Amino acid sequence: MRTRKAQLPDARSIHQLIHRFTHDGTLLPRRYAEICANIGTFTVVETDSGRFIGCAALYVYGQHLAEIRSIAVRPETKGHGAGGLLVRALLDQAEASGIKCVCLFTRIPNFFEHFHFRVAEHQTLRDKVLKDCIHCSRRNACDETAMVIGELPANPPSRFLPPRHNADLVQPQL
Repeated sequence: MRTRKAQLPDARSIHQLIHRFTHDGTLLPRRYAEICANIGTFTVVETDSGRFIGCAALYVYGQHLAEIRSIAVRPETKGHGAGGLLVRALLDQAEASGIKCVCLFTRIPNFFEHFHFRVAEHQTLRDKVLKDCIHCSRRNACDETAMVIGELPANPPSRFLPPRHNADLVQPQL
């Protein structure tokens, strides 16, 4: 197996694979046009003969933060190292670009702990929260674990972030 940067002809395979994992909520849906427009963020893993096995994207917020997203591997090839190849390829890309922190949101944190990701508070990833979480239908009942590797971004508190605890809410006096 090998990884390579995705090219526009890969968009259909990427879209179909991601779509397979949206029905159970494993991945958020991605429109085909969105994948085409962002094809440069994707890396694919393929067999030595060129058969598409999986994909992942590295979304860059800036030098302070990037996010691994839309990571998926064909179910019939699961457990053979394709996911690990994708994670390592994206971490190498981030390091080569001088990115200080890489984050991801997942339901399988044990897999990412093998790469030295650690659990983080959602609110510490302000750029991610403002880009995606604030629009997510599960934002008030998120079942994903935020994880990071590297130096957490130093973000000032934002008035747009949801409060951490009910005790942080202002209680009106009647």
